[in-house]
Amino acid sequence: MKKETRFILAVILGIHMVFIVPVIANTASQIGSDEYHQRHSDLVIDSLHTQEPPGPEIIPETMVASFYGNRFHGKKTANGERFDKNLLTCAHNTLPFNTILHVTNPRNGKTVTVRVNDRGPFIRGRQLDLSYAAARELGMLKAGVIKVEVRNLGIAGEDFPTPGSAELALSSTE
Repeated sequence: MKKETRFILAVILGIHMVFIVPVIANTASQIGSDEYHQRHSDLVIDSLHTQEPPGPEIIPETMVASFYGNRFHGKKTANGERFDKNLLTCAHNTLPFNTILHVTNPRNGKTVTVRVNDRGPFIRGRQLDLSYAAARELGMLKAGVIKVEVRNLGIAGEDFPTPGSAELALSSTE
């Protein structure tokens, strides 16, 4: 290494030792002090109060859907209700009963809001069995089985219409 290069490195190291190391040491020595914590926790608390909390993001899931109707009409569903092909309901294997789903047919943009009240479908590759009324709203009667986008809106309760209510039937027309 040349003398000039060694000299430049020595100067840089000297500047580092004189100016930067004391700043780091001073900050490190304050880490345990109450003043340091108070000053920094005020910033964190202030930023929590000035920002909106993140809301639950509803991410659509693609599912393969079919529909069932006439031969199950009037029979008991898995949750004990009588199946009515004219109500906006569906079957899903794992979602809790009374889960509200917003279902979209991506081919034509038609949507419907349904409530899970049964288990199924029991055919490999399908994740959702819709009532005849829901399938009609989506425009899938002719196809029988289609891919749909599903948004889980939560469990029916105060925020959602109760099973069989007019509001649930009307929500499909939005």
